[in-house]
Amino acid sequence: MAKLSRKPIAAILLVHSCAVCATSADLNAAAAKLLGDSAAVLQHGRVGYSFVDVQSGSVLAARDADANFVPASNMKLYTTSLALLRLGADHRFRTELRTTGQFQAGQSAIPDLFLVGGGDPNLSGRPLPYQVDAHDGDAFAGLRELAGQLFAQGVREVTGDVTGIAPRYGPELFPPGWTIDDASYDYGAPVSGLTLNDNSVAAILRPTANGELADLELKPAPGALIVLNQVVTDASNPTHIEFRRPLGSNELILYGTLSNTTSEWREEFSVTDPARFAAQALIDVLRERGISVRGEARSDYRQAVPEGPVLASRDSLPLGQLIQIINKVSQNLHAEMLLREVAFARTGVGSLENGTKEREAFLAEAGVTRKGTGFSSSDGSGLSRSDLTTPNSTVTLLRYMWARPERDVWLESLPVGAWDGSLEHRFRGLAGSQRVHAKTGSLSHVNALSGYLQTKTHRTLAFSMMVNGTLAPESAVRDFIDRLCALFLDQ
Repeated sequence: MAKLSRKPIAAILLVHSCAVCATSADLNAAAAKLLGDSAAVLQHGRVGYSFVDVQSGSVLAARDADANFVPASNMKLYTTSLALLRLGADHRFRTELRTTGQFQAGQSAIPDLFLVGGGDPNLSGRPLPYQVDAHDGDAFAGLRELAGQLFAQGVREVTGDVTGIAPRYGPELFPPGWTIDDASYDYGAPVSGLTLNDNSVAAILRPTANGELADLELKPAPGALIVLNQVVTDASNPTHIEFRRPLGSNELILYGTLSNTTSEWREEFSVTDPARFAAQALIDVLRERGISVRGEARSDYRQAVPEGPVLASRDSLPLGQLIQIINKVSQNLHAEMLLREVAFARTGVGSLENGTKEREAFLAEAGVTRKGTGFSSSDGSGLSRSDLTTPNSTVTLLRYMWARPERDVWLESLPVGAWDGSLEHRFRGLAGSQRVHAKTGSLSHVNALSGYLQTKTHRTLAFSMMVNGTLAPESAVRDFIDRLCALFLDQ
């Protein structure tokens, strides 16, 4: 298993309910016993899993491994592997500033400005490469870089509008199978070839005097949402805040109570028009830089990229680093963008339909098919409730990626047990926790974990565990999954 550089972590041995198992029959029996012991947690639910030697393909344990399950964010394994192999670890995304007509160096005024999206998912303040517990920086840092280049060209005025141009992935902003509620939050942000700060804005409330309206802050762009704040600071009641937001609207009503003992309440909300959001942010940055803008912010998701001169450009960091964000923190929007980027690179049309076709062709090469191992998906992230796959399909993909030259980059993108990403707080107190490199998946009544683990005897396994339809608290279901995984770590 690839070694990751990290600080040593003291682990407290977890006492298991079964002895160390040596054979496939023993492992299946131990897993069955754990299933029986967890009957209350798994009541009414379905459980499927497969643990396979990554090199030989021998099956150590399996249950309903060919049954269909909703995989949630395990779907990101299918999308990021596609992007890594089709685009390459060094693939970069370019964001440009263009104008119409002719331009001469030193020209102080330009008639208009186009912010052309090139599919960069990390036009934000997020630090890369991925770092544990890193804090986001300036969300507009990329735009400031572009504005600085424009200023250096001598431009001091834009006499017309600033337009966000985002035709790269087409006008379809949401995949099928996402719920209405998803679209309000950052995890369900609209998909656009021009994306700034994950197409989201944070609403932050802080307590004031008892009985007074709570203090509201919007970051990073105060004007991106229109917010009616009806939240009252309350010294006698716990924090309970709800919101109303009409479908497709940038208007938001916050109401409820904020306890005066709460330091702050924070929620991330999506923006409704990503390209205009980015264009308005650029206007603000330009004005701060000393470049006046007479027009207003606009957006266009259908217009072809203007053929005028390029005045400034910015390249993203390489894809090999960008997929770390997708898999480690389970970033939905970025996964959707990569699915469409593969389609754009290979067909010239970055649509969801073309992206899913490209993925099906790639998976067939890996040995995963609809009629064979089982796979069906309508998005790139796993947020869609119509996605289906099987534990065996996922293990087949994992074994294929293990044999690829890109294996180290692939492994570096996966969360590590008790260390980082979505596994930072799992497997704690378990000996060998950092020998788990796996992707989590979670929706209402859905939990999954798939990836690789190394046994005590240095045998590497590819595994996939999927649990659907449970009514128990998610924490209890995750604990079952971790304990099942621990049986194999202990071999």
